[in-house]
Amino acid sequence: MEKVEQNRNFYPMTFYPESLTIISKQLNPELSKDKFILEAVPITIRDIHYINELKIKQFQIGLLSLIALIISLAIYYITRNLIIVSTIFASLLGFLVQLSLESKINKIKKQLLELDRKIINREYNLKFSFIPQNPSYLLIDSLATRESIYDFEIDESAKKGIAEAYFLTYLKKWFQYPWRILEHCKFGAERYTPTADFILINNDFNLGLDIEIDEPYTLKELQPIHLVENRQYIVRDKFFLELGCIVVRFAEYQIAKYPDYCCLHIARVLNQYLESSIKISIPDSTEIVPLKPEQWKVKSWTFREAQIMANDKVRDQYLEAVKNFNSLKPEQNTQQD
Repeated sequence: MEKVEQNRNFYPMTFYPESLTIISKQLNPELSKDKFILEAVPITIRDIHYINELKIKQFQIGLLSLIALIISLAIYYITRNLIIVSTIFASLLGFLVQLSLESKINKIKKQLLELDRKIINREYNLKFSFIPQNPSYLLIDSLATRESIYDFEIDESAKKGIAEAYFLTYLKKWFQYPWRILEHCKFGAERYTPTADFILINNDFNLGLDIEIDEPYTLKELQPIHLVENRQYIVRDKFFLELGCIVVRFAEYQIAKYPDYCCLHIARVLNQYLESSIKISIPDSTEIVPLKPEQWKVKSWTFREAQIMANDKVRDQYLEAVKNFNSLKPEQNTQQD
């Protein structure tokens, strides 16, 4: 399961349940393996190519040293000349050089064996990584781990966020059959009954995604909410992960300013587990403008930062499109914040 306490500095926040994390590793086995660094290979190969030359030099030095030693010993016994003693020492030095070359050759042989072992392991890992894994099979094989995503009832009395109806129109455009979009699903537990803003479900695979829209403060009371230091939301996210749901949290600003980009993020999250034939694609007539990280990401806020935003009434500045949309939908639940 994702470490929900971490990765909460920026929106969108995305967390995956344990069953889907396992599937991700099966679909991408190379992600959990050490990579073989090919850049180091040419250095070793250069020494290996040199090994034959070293062996020739070793043979030549050894042969010359042996001949010089035999001749020197013979002359020494005849003449007792000191120069011959020097020649003997030179011959012994030649033998030492030969031993040094032998040590270098043995070292290069070990490098060759190690390189051979790495190449064999690399070839095996590459072959293994290209074994076709069927995402649908993996999802169906793990259906039981996500059955709890259906343990909910619709809470008709739930208070709606002001941007929910606006974002729902985009969700319906992006996620059509076999995807279902459910609002305000209240999940039952012994002492904890959270309600999700949206649950996106594919019944074929028991694949569920909890979508949350976080506002920095309430519109009426200007009360800071969804604070990064509040562990209530960590407990909430863990609850949905244990059910088997993916959890995606957006800042309200992202929903109001870039609703299509939010849907694209959801699609990318889900497409990791879908085969090519059933992947979610960009709807017709929808143009996605590439965004820089500083445009797209939103920093999560502390109590003090939420207070400053409330004083500056920043929600009024970015909710104009949402309010215009809501003014055309008088039938909506008036309990908005």
